[in-house]
Amino acid sequence: MLERIHRVKGIGLLHDADGRQYALKKASLIYADNGVGKSTLASIFRSCALNEPDSINRRRTINGSCQPEVLLQFSNGLQSVFANSNWDHPYPELLVFDAEFVEQNVYAGGQVTTDQRKSLLQFALGTNAVNAQREYDHADSNASAATQLVRNLTNQLSGFHAGLSLQQFRNLAEVADADAQIASLNERLVEAQNIGLIQAKPLPGKLVEPVFYVDQIFDVCQRSLADIDLAAEQRVKKHLDFHGQPNLERWISDGHVYGENESCPYCNQPLDGIDLIQAYRSYFNQDYRQLKASVADLGRLILISTSEAIAERLQASFSTASAIIDGWQEHVDLQAPEFDFEALNRTLADIRGRLDALRCAKEANLLEPVGSCDAKNELIRAWAQLLGIVKTCNDGIDKAVNLISTYRAGLAAVNLDDIRRAIANLELAKTRHRQDVLDILEQLDGALFQEAAMQAEKRTKKEALNAIMQTTLERYKDRINQLLRAFGAQFSIPNIDFNYRGGLRSSYNLQMRGANIELTGGIPDFKTSLSEGDKRTLAFAFFIASVESNADLANKIVAIDDPMCSLDLNRKQQTRTILKRVHDNCEQLIVLIHDIHFMRSLRDEILRRAAPQDVACVKLKTVASRYSDFDAIDVDKECESAYFKCHRVLGEYLNGAAQSSMEVARSIRPMLEGYLHRRFPGLINSGLLFGQVVDHINSAPQESPLAHAQNITAELNEINGYAGQFHHDTNPSADQVQIIDGELRQFVERAIRVVHAGIA
Repeated sequence: MLERIHRVKGIGLLHDADGRQYALKKASLIYADNGVGKSTLASIFRSCALNEPDSINRRRTINGSCQPEVLLQFSNGLQSVFANSNWDHPYPELLVFDAEFVEQNVYAGGQVTTDQRKSLLQFALGTNAVNAQREYDHADSNASAATQLVRNLTNQLSGFHAGLSLQQFRNLAEVADADAQIASLNERLVEAQNIGLIQAKPLPGKLVEPVFYVDQIFDVCQRSLADIDLAAEQRVKKHLDFHGQPNLERWISDGHVYGENESCPYCNQPLDGIDLIQAYRSYFNQDYRQLKASVADLGRLILISTSEAIAERLQASFSTASAIIDGWQEHVDLQAPEFDFEALNRTLADIRGRLDALRCAKEANLLEPVGSCDAKNELIRAWAQLLGIVKTCNDGIDKAVNLISTYRAGLAAVNLDDIRRAIANLELAKTRHRQDVLDILEQLDGALFQEAAMQAEKRTKKEALNAIMQTTLERYKDRINQLLRAFGAQFSIPNIDFNYRGGLRSSYNLQMRGANIELTGGIPDFKTSLSEGDKRTLAFAFFIASVESNADLANKIVAIDDPMCSLDLNRKQQTRTILKRVHDNCEQLIVLIHDIHFMRSLRDEILRRAAPQDVACVKLKTVASRYSDFDAIDVDKECESAYFKCHRVLGEYLNGAAQSSMEVARSIRPMLEGYLHRRFPGLINSGLLFGQVVDHINSAPQESPLAHAQNITAELNEINGYAGQFHHDTNPSADQVQIIDGELRQFVERAIRVVHAGIA
């Protein structure tokens, strides 16, 4: 027995389905809407039974990320695993009825072909391939020719759109400046390939602002010696004035150093007692000597601040920065910095001249302060003009550095592959709009239109040829006819034979109302004489006859996909009876169903004699990306009518079960409508709105059964006044109505009381 479908991956809509938690039983009923995966699951069972990997490989999930994989858990620890396009342990005990069985063994295209008749003996033992009939073959041939033309044109185009799908290539818009963009991208590509070299290039450096020692200079110029002995000062000055020689004071000061030996350096006479010598010693003291040294150092300070070398150094730095900026011009559009060397030199010379004049004045008057605050401020303003020239140049250099840095940062983020792809896409866009390519695309459009027409004709023929022809050997004939009679079929199989014309094949015919039905051609023929339900019934009869004649049925798992497709009520009932009988005699019955009501009735049929634990009900549901997965199902809830569903929703709400307030509010009115229709069957038109139903009851004559409900019409109107606001037929803004739980609960209780008690 198949105990669990552990997993199915990469097959049809079962892209990653997990059924481990859903145990299968002797009777396993699997519900699924059409297009959710029933046929895929049946095909998996068939593939496992016949060890036919191709039937799974052909159903590989389109655009899926999973490789086809299946794990089926059978009894006694046996597993069948499909991986790497192979089954490790096929399970031939599976007998499968599905669309593939019908097409391969019963009928195809409205006719029984020669190849199908050849497979009759094999059909008695298993399933065989189906061939399409002549009309379908003709349509298929035309479609193939149209497809081949499309393929040829597509192959011609394949050389033009490498790396892109044809549709992506078609969607490429024309780029007017493609060549210019390609050239620009190629330049970027070259630059990107040389990022290391470019990043290693130096950045321009700013000019170093010179230092102006104006405070130190003016400190010296304005320094005086107020503590010199005034008498000595007068004596010395009188002596100096007497001689009237320029720079005599400095000469005497320098000579005073040599008078420390108490004798004259000229005549070696003693100096003691000479008043003038004592005055010199008082006048030319230590502070004086320090002042003289500071004044002597003025020339150095002025030279440091105003030397022509400063202008030359700044000019050299500017030239270096300009050269570096020029070297970046091939990559970045930069504006060269400005440096007014001549103006700076003039300003520097002017400052130097003014300072030299101050120095000379100080040297001539060592003891007196020299240089006013105004003179100092003028020099500071002149120096600020000089620094402004340097700053203007540095601002230009800063701007260049910022642009270069931004460019270098952009280079670091460049992706060579992205640039190459962009170039390739532009080249493809150019190719897409070349005249020779446009011509081929135009031819392809015509070929695609023709192919679509041929494919449509092919599909039409294939659907029209929905006749199923199958043969069985003589030993199956009686059982098949019994089944056909049980189904109420108007046709039978009078005989089955075989011959060797063109190889071993069967020979049989159908009979309806005493007339033979031709399998291929003739009048009347199989294609037009049997309805779709008849054809499906014939196929199901062939399968059941084969299953029931199997001597080892007790050890077989019978899997049936959609057994009642195209069947009327009588045949559905017969199908349930047959499936119940198969269930009783096989090891396990698995039925894939799209009709939930049929599923419930089949379950109930089986449960008449089986224990509930021997029946499993599962469903396939749609999950993310419109794939499918296994899930539990409450069959009774799925089958309940709108009235019972609304009654259940209201009851669960009153019992405290979590419900959507809007769903509860919208369930009040249909629950009451259902109640009234069931209380007065046939007396209330189903097309009336609820308010009209209440009016109809109010206007009913006293002899009408409806008069018995006139005692609750006032209550019904009040409840409808509340519930109607949640329905779009009476309130277009129903979705915006705010629901108050206390009010909702009150009206739900009133509605339930009407149903239970029949009174307001």
